[in-house]
Amino acid sequence: MDEVDELIRMLKDEALSSGVRLGILIALYYIDGYVTFADLQRDLDIPKSSLHQHLSMLQENGLVEFKRGITPLGVRTVVKITNKGKGIVSRYLELVRALR
Repeated sequence: MDEVDELIRMLKDEALSSGVRLGILIALYYIDGYVTFADLQRDLDIPKSSLHQHLSMLQENGLVEFKRGITPLGVRTVVKITNKGKGIVSRYLELVRALR
């Protein structure tokens, strides 16, 4: 399978078919560790309900995990990309680079 076909197949996946979900994964890929739900929501500038819906889809597919965690501001929901998610983003970025 060539790079274009693989990229198209990858983007047809339900979890990656949304630009917002792909953007969330790429952002989390470059963040080392957990980020708070509030920080992610602020940076993406989307409603809480939309972010929760997108994160739930990504979690159902094993691409992110989110949980309650203790931060300097108290208990907050924190989000992190999984190893599976990192692998998918890494391959996606390789495929995009190969298109140049």
